[in-house]
Amino acid sequence: MRRIGVLYNPQSTASITYSKELTAWLLDRGLYVWRGISQEARNEPEALNSIDLLLALGGDGTVLRAARIAIPRDIPIMAVALGRLNFMAELQSNEVHEGLEKLLAGDYWLEERTLIHVGFRQHGHDVAEYTCLNEVVLARGDISRMVIVEVEIDGTHMTSYYADGVLVATATGSTAYALAAGGPVLDPRSKAMVVSAIAPHLTVIPSIVLHEDNLVRLRLSSRHNAAFSIDGHDNRSMGQGDELVVRRSPLVCRFAHVFPPSHFYAMLTRRLRRE
Repeated sequence: MRRIGVLYNPQSTASITYSKELTAWLLDRGLYVWRGISQEARNEPEALNSIDLLLALGGDGTVLRAARIAIPRDIPIMAVALGRLNFMAELQSNEVHEGLEKLLAGDYWLEERTLIHVGFRQHGHDVAEYTCLNEVVLARGDISRMVIVEVEIDGTHMTSYYADGVLVATATGSTAYALAAGGPVLDPRSKAMVVSAIAPHLTVIPSIVLHEDNLVRLRLSSRHNAAFSIDGHDNRSMGQGDELVVRRSPLVCRFAHVFPPSHFYAMLTRRLRRE
């Protein structure tokens, strides 16, 4: 890997400062380096067309922004923990130089993370489609009332949730909103999906792990407007009868690692405790 992208969070002083230091360190080793923020990458997409690796310096939000840039170009991501939540981080800030030395020497492996495809349907018609790394969330709008969401799995009605919302998450997203909603933590290499209700009322199925090939349909039954979001972005309103159709995406997001797969478990408890 000879062409490295460095994505930083412009709202984080630590990320800005460290990105400058890391860029200089990489340039000293004769590498080509692109340094910027996600908006710059969207404004000048050709600048990243030949990048071999994208370093994401920040928290999990920065990694999600990096994924939006990297997935269409099939660029591996390596995340450096500089944020408040760092479940997707491979390296701590004090490990970066050693980790990159290993990577540049070819001592690394690539992991493919499962993505989910979300189709939005209104009045029986396909309106929009999205790809997400973490989760799609259907939740109540401005009115402080529960939503009623009918959940179908492969065409079979599973349950109707009376809740603040319902989400479908990937294994990567199982440590994000799904975990806060009481869902299980999945190994990030898993292709399974998780359906979790957010603050559900009187339900016997608050959360369920699905097979990777299941098709999930979320239909809004309550008459009050709700909204859905993709990885915390792309917020869009929903009305009664609108649907989200969720399935595993044919695309993947690749992450570069210098630690073995067991590193996820070694760090899991520390990250849950925010140590």
